[in-house]
Amino acid sequence: MAKKKQKKVTKKAPALLVVLLSDIFVRHWVVTALALLFVSSSMMIAHTSHSARRLTAEWQELRQQHRTEQVNWESLRLELTTLSEPDRISSQAKKQLGMVEVTTKNEKVISL
Repeated sequence: MAKKKQKKVTKKAPALLVVLLSDIFVRHWVVTALALLFVSSSMMIAHTSHSARRLTAEWQELRQQHRTEQVNWESLRLELTTLSEPDRISSQAKKQLGMVEVTTKNEKVISL
């Protein structure tokens, strides 16, 4: 009898990476889902904190600009009050325009 060739059927052991991934994602899917939720919520917290800090800095800058503009506004109001005093207007009219105060001698009545 001829020797029959026997084929050796050997099973390959599954790759370690495949075993680990199937164990993590298939058997322990709840833990994996919780880990993903934890990582994503941590990233959201970091993003929110960064946005809050940026907006706080911007708000502080705007408050400083508001204070500066408020001081400028008060300065302009004071200048307007000073420039609109009647005595100052009268003296400027006399000096720059050569105007004189009206008396009965130089008063002229125009009738239409």
